[in-house]
Amino acid sequence: MSQPKQKPECDSVSGPAESAVERPEYSGMTMQELSAMETVYRPGLFDGKVVMVTGAGSGMGRAMAFLFARLGARVVICGRREERLKETRDGIKRLCDRDMDYTPLNIRDADGVKNFISGTFDKYGAVDVLINSAGGQFSQEAIEFSRKGWLAVIDTNLNGTWWMMQETAKQWRER
Repeated sequence: MSQPKQKPECDSVSGPAESAVERPEYSGMTMQELSAMETVYRPGLFDGKVVMVTGAGSGMGRAMAFLFARLGARVVICGRREERLKETRDGIKRLCDRDMDYTPLNIRDADGVKNFISGTFDKYGAVDVLINSAGGQFSQEAIEFSRKGWLAVIDTNLNGTWWMMQETAKQWRER
């Protein structure tokens, strides 16, 4: 038996775009579009939980941060572009009345990842969910990738994801 879809708990807002920043590339749904989406999850499903989302400045990371905030989680986000992280934080505050912390972070930096994760655990006492959404690629044919470009993709998509998982798992085991 399927559950009926839930109305959004956050305010659905129509009107001008939430940011004056021009973005030539696609970066996912706007905060208004996210706030208008229905969900099959019950309100408060993640009350009292801490959710950490990488790559939350745009795309799927932003959408997941928004959904978990709607469902009651305390959301902590990171990504490379501070301006976009602020947009995510401010949009969720405006539409869901939920505060969140953000940290500019390149997940390729293993020491930075370790500091971010230990700081998050120290501040909140736990992290219940880790969403690895940070990633990168080049919009060109694979045979045109430079060696440097390919290594950057691997370092982010493979190594960065690994650093996040490994450090989080270490904290889970220790606590």
